[in-house]
Amino acid sequence: MARGWSGYLQHALGLPHAYFGEENSVVNLGAVAIVAVIGTIAAIGIRESKLVTNALVVVKVSVCVFVIAVGVFFVKVANMKPYVPHSEKGPDVSGLKQPLWQWISGADPTAYGVTGVFIAAAVVFFAYSGFEAVANLGEETKDPAKDMARGLLGTLVICTTLYVLVCFVLTGMVKYTDLSTGAPISDAFSQVGLDWAGVLIDIAAIAGLTSVILVDIVAMGRIGFALCRDGLLPAQVGAIHPKFRTPARITVVTSVAVGLLAAFIPLNTLAEMVSIGTLFAFLVVAIAVIVLRRTRPKMKRPFRAPQVPLLPIVSALSCVALMTNLAIETWLRFLVWLALGLVVYAVYGRRHSKLARSGANARDSANV
Repeated sequence: MARGWSGYLQHALGLPHAYFGEENSVVNLGAVAIVAVIGTIAAIGIRESKLVTNALVVVKVSVCVFVIAVGVFFVKVANMKPYVPHSEKGPDVSGLKQPLWQWISGADPTAYGVTGVFIAAAVVFFAYSGFEAVANLGEETKDPAKDMARGLLGTLVICTTLYVLVCFVLTGMVKYTDLSTGAPISDAFSQVGLDWAGVLIDIAAIAGLTSVILVDIVAMGRIGFALCRDGLLPAQVGAIHPKFRTPARITVVTSVAVGLLAAFIPLNTLAEMVSIGTLFAFLVVAIAVIVLRRTRPKMKRPFRAPQVPLLPIVSALSCVALMTNLAIETWLRFLVWLALGLVVYAVYGRRHSKLARSGANARDSANV
């Protein structure tokens, strides 16, 4: 998201691609700058973050509506033919760049047709990563039992509708092969002669992406705090700041990590990495719902997922199917990242976790 933010800034102000875009990028200074600012806001307090986010979300949704309402008059049916392209020569997706399922099955590498649709869905799944932030911020809500369900289901319906309509209009305005990688929406309006709208969209996209970055960094701070509270990471890392009343230290640490990744790693690579991580997290959650229904059937559940175990099974299989559409090199990076996390757990988390200590205490009491 930070690199996308930088791309729209580059398009709006004509800044050098080497430091603010994806073409011939050396180090993305724009991405680093926005992460530094947002990380500071997130560390200061949830109330300040909420006010900024609410204002930016209004701008973001307004832009989506604007794109749909104005762009629909420039839609050309010819730009959508064929609706699912088959004949165009795609990029080289052989070797480590080919999807995992193609490597396993030995099918001919392709980035088009129905296969291409699923590959694209897997790559852009990171756009749905914000929904888990709603769950991660549950402790900040007044009535989690009602607010969480309404927030998750409501935003899912609204965002999916806006996503589909914006993409429909965008690919109708300009042939998909001619869309800009760094700032596709504003570039599409510029290509149809609406330069003023392109500038407006650049500004609004910058504001909208800012809200996403803010929500994600705030959520990561809360995830880190929960890990520290549960003993999986050192308690000092997740300590609450005495003045700001936020997990400022872990927020700063995660912001620095995000800034470094955004500075040097290309947008496509980041998108695939975030997507596979998000899909894996959703896979674990789907399995956990089934396991908890079996192991703790009497647990108090203010909101119960319907059709268990059918719905979680469908969800888990869908996640696995999308994950297999990601490149082999993405899987290798993911496995290395996962291994690092498991090492941290094995070396520190397993011995210090509250769950492990409570289990040990229970066993000691039983022995007595």
